[in-house]
Amino acid sequence: MKSWLNYSAAARAVSLAAVCVSFAACSLNTDVSGPGALIRYSGDQQSAAVNTPLPSPLQLLVVNQFGERLKNITVSWSIVNGGGTLSATTSLSDDSGIASVNYTTGPNPGVAAINGKVSGLLPLTFTATITAGP
Repeated sequence: MKSWLNYSAAARAVSLAAVCVSFAACSLNTDVSGPGALIRYSGDQQSAAVNTPLPSPLQLLVVNQFGERLKNITVSWSIVNGGGTLSATTSLSDDSGIASVNYTTGPNPGVAAINGKVSGLLPLTFTATITAGP
């Protein structure tokens, strides 16, 4: 019975040591100034005729790791599919954390895809349906 108790105590000691080491290796990032996520705010899945501005701007919300809105973050915008033009290739998030761009559809009916991206995060894609016209 004594050897079983020694083994059990040794196993608990090793487990405790492993837990202590794993906690020591963990860290909390307390720098909340950088972007943690992009959220579609408005403007996704609109529709407009060829060569026509969408009714509303494409807007995304930039937040930190705690969901707090961030201002003065540069968002890069690009057309992935569908052609057309953007009012800007970059925009800054405002005091509410919202960055916006206006999109004018391309010359052919179909689906357009526009990305908004912040350095260090995956791009967020907006889609728009381009119709043949009125």
